Amino acid sequence: MTLEETTQQLWQASENKQQCRLLLEGEPITRTVSPYGICTTTKNQIVLVCWQTFGFTKAGGKEGYRNLVLSEIIEIEVLDQYFVRRDDFNAKDRQYREWVYHI
Repeated sequence: MTLEETTQQLWQASENKQQCRLLLEGEPITRTVSPYGICTTTKNQIVLVCWQTFGFTKAGGKEGYRNLVLSEIIEIEVLDQYFVRRDDFNAKDRQYREWVYHI
């Protein structure tokens, strides 16, 4: 899957507020996320900004915001489950430099 295809699929899921199941390179199990947008960070990485509810994490298994490196996403499954945008999402946070899109 190309970065363009990945971006398109995630954008569509974001627009429809559909959760996704993602598999990242080198990870043994998937993650279930609500995709909020794609941006460049202050560390010059292109990431998917999302709220993760389930699956592989280094954050002690807790739900929370994640910045997942876009090029490391190797599989996307758009789910029939929907999400509501969280009130605490801040697209103007200083860690985000330039948005491709966000909800």
